[in-house]
Amino acid sequence: MLNEKSVSKTQQRLMGQAHGVRKWMDTNGKEGLDPKDIKSSYRETIVDIAKNMKKKALKDFASTEHKGLPEEIEEGLGDKGNPGEVPAIYPYLKPESNKQKKRTLASKMQNLSDYREFISTKK
Repeated sequence: MLNEKSVSKTQQRLMGQAHGVRKWMDTNGKEGLDPKDIKSSYRETIVDIAKNMKKKALKDFASTEHKGLPEEIEEGLGDKGNPGEVPAIYPYLKPESNKQKKRTLASKMQNLSDYREFISTKK
């Protein structure tokens, strides 16, 4: 099994927060990090990562040691700053996260009424 590591301190911190939120969700709020304690500007992103990544991958990314890691890494740089691509986290997403969610009739009708209202205000 692949043991993935974070490539920067920033990525490790992000995954640490996502791992904490996932733990909070799995234990019904008994352990981990309550999403309400995360800054609102990036709370939604962290919760989305926590929901869509596998637990093992979150733990692997979060448990990376900081020593020797750069604070941030430029896009297009690989491990230890060598040219190459930053390893993608997409292979670690749960398969169901890629499925489109079924829209209910109520949400479709709401979208239609919102669209009609938008069109009428533009005339």
